[in-house]
Amino acid sequence: MTRVVAGDVGTDTPDKAGTADTAKAADTADTASRAADVVACGRHTGAAVGAFSRRRGFVARPGQVVAEPSADGRAVVLNVGLGPAGSATAATFRAAAAASVRAVGPARTLRLDLALADGSGVPAAERARAVAEGAVLGLYRYDEYRSARAASPLAEVIVATPERRAVAEGLAAAEATCLARDLVNCPAGTLTPPAFADRIRELAHTAGLDCAVYEGAGLTELGLTGLTAVGRGSAEPPRYVELTYDPPDADPALTVGLVGKGVTFDSGGLSLKPSGERHAMKADMGGAAAVVAALTALPRLGLPLRVRGHLPLAENMPDGGALRVGDVVRHLDGTTTEITHTDNEGRVVLADVLVRASRPGPHRSDLVVDVATLTSAAVHALGTRTGALFTPDDRLAQTVLAASERAGESFCRLPLLAHERRNLRSAVADRVNCSHRHGDTIQAALFLQDFVAAGVPWAHLDIAAPAYNDEGPYAEVPYGGTGFAVRTLIETLRALSEGSPDVP
Repeated sequence: MTRVVAGDVGTDTPDKAGTADTAKAADTADTASRAADVVACGRHTGAAVGAFSRRRGFVARPGQVVAEPSADGRAVVLNVGLGPAGSATAATFRAAAAASVRAVGPARTLRLDLALADGSGVPAAERARAVAEGAVLGLYRYDEYRSARAASPLAEVIVATPERRAVAEGLAAAEATCLARDLVNCPAGTLTPPAFADRIRELAHTAGLDCAVYEGAGLTELGLTGLTAVGRGSAEPPRYVELTYDPPDADPALTVGLVGKGVTFDSGGLSLKPSGERHAMKADMGGAAAVVAALTALPRLGLPLRVRGHLPLAENMPDGGALRVGDVVRHLDGTTTEITHTDNEGRVVLADVLVRASRPGPHRSDLVVDVATLTSAAVHALGTRTGALFTPDDRLAQTVLAASERAGESFCRLPLLAHERRNLRSAVADRVNCSHRHGDTIQAALFLQDFVAAGVPWAHLDIAAPAYNDEGPYAEVPYGGTGFAVRTLIETLRALSEGSPDVP
């Protein structure tokens, strides 16, 4: 397993304060000073490089990597393209680090000098954080179920920078992202709702979070009727988990609620999905994975903010007890939903949890963000790499969008068009869960908005497309589970904890 560590500028000696493993933080790093086998150097457009690299066509295109021997022939130098200095961003350095670790070959040690590249206008701490993130994310592999695992010979990656704290923060965020990737990639037959709840309990114990798990009659007592209705078609019973991060220095006047959709497999229920759409449905718990992963990173980051995670976990399956088309669900707030399509189960599962998270009471949050792989319709407008953001609060929108930009994750704000509510009307209940008409992504967001208590700032992140990459790897993103939204959540929470001017 490869370690990623911070090293003092000009040496290969790792710094103990910034060490981390790609799976968990390392407590110490006492590696002796030595020359790395490979050194990656960032090059902006127009930078001088050796004749060897010029002959091989190196022009410093972003992500371009050309290897050449070092001057003394004892190491390999990776010339890594950063593009024009004036257009470089933190994402440029993140992708460059990922490209570097993938191009390292059979080396045992790699030193990343990428964060030392100046002239870009990106602050040094942001460069260091992005390089650390890119290294961990680029190293990610999911081989849990391979009979022969190909162990990488790369034992250590050293991020050369004096910004040790920034490296530690980058490692925490990247390792949380990899945790979410692992959860999403896990087969649905293994990560059932009960197994997922058990896994969250273990993660909470390791991270130092409070955890409560509810099942059976406990769900009924909480009034989570949408969750139990969707889950009743599966042999694997639903669970509801609450995680709490409550540091002693948290502001008692602000609790942030994160709600994550955790449908561990979505067959569509009785409204069965076409076979071609079911292969990635183990990823329908990507919202819950993002929330869990972000929360586990908070103790390492030491953010002075109380955060509560709300995680409804269920399978949507089509057996004889499954939710029927035409059934009516009565929610925790007393309103009702007619089920017109059982494959629109996510909003039904989230509805009661949003009521619980936002209404007055001991579990109320002062601000709520829900994250869900909710609608396939968003991909037609935004493509496969961008999530949709909905919120009626302009300041919260600004906070989330700024956080996503810092995190290197793409979100686009879409409108909550009031006239689309006409498509949620029911002849027998207060609303329907599916209109069978265009605009489903907006209608789903409007559906969820109904369950958020008045006066509570709320944002909805629809990550259905970018949570699972079934194309080829790109930048620091692998095939399969991406861990999308983890870093955006972390950066949003950071902004809220710092009381930025744009925070609601």
